[in-house]
Amino acid sequence: MEEAGICGLGVKADMLEEIPGGEARTDPPDGQQDSECNRNKEKTLGKEVLLLMQALNTLSTPEEKLAALCKKYADLLEESRNVQKQMKILQKKQAQIVKEKVHLQSEHSKAILARSKLESLCRELQRHNKTLKEENMQQAREEEERRKEATAHFQITLNEIQAQLEQHDIHNAKLRQENIELGEKLKKLIEQYALREEVTEFGLFKRLLKISKNVTIHT
Repeated sequence: MEEAGICGLGVKADMLEEIPGGEARTDPPDGQQDSECNRNKEKTLGKEVLLLMQALNTLSTPEEKLAALCKKYADLLEESRNVQKQMKILQKKQAQIVKEKVHLQSEHSKAILARSKLESLCRELQRHNKTLKEENMQQAREEEERRKEATAHFQITLNEIQAQLEQHDIHNAKLRQENIELGEKLKKLIEQYALREEVTEFGLFKRLLKISKNVTIHT
């Protein structure tokens, strides 16, 4: 019966694992995966084969048993085809997911590169701003120094002009005083000269009058 079911009809041991009613399997840890998987397969296979044999034993004739095996094989074959279809769909989805993953990784790499370039540009901009700020501060300090120097020079020049004006005022006041004194002296001289002229003219007049009298007497 096993030869008819397995060898004659081509029923594989892996197909017997897909018989409904079987218990769900869970994968063991990675370190024990191979050994425990084999033991679970043997245990499940033995249980499914035992259930199949018990089902076949309920049948009375070999033809019925053969028909049941053929039906079971057909069901397993149909299920295998459905699984293959699902596998193809899943493979397409997997390929699409892998393609999307590659695209996302490429976009992620581009984003990382763009971020790196942006960070580099930001650092360059910060260095440029720092240099510009230092240059502006240096220029401001130089302008302040020049302004202080110009202010000091202007103040010195103003002080010199103020001192010269004060000296000129003193000199002008002295000149005015000298002019006043010279005017008074000149006025006195003019008065003295006028008085002397008057005295001289009076004496000359007296002389002329005397001469005139003498002339009259002789005549």
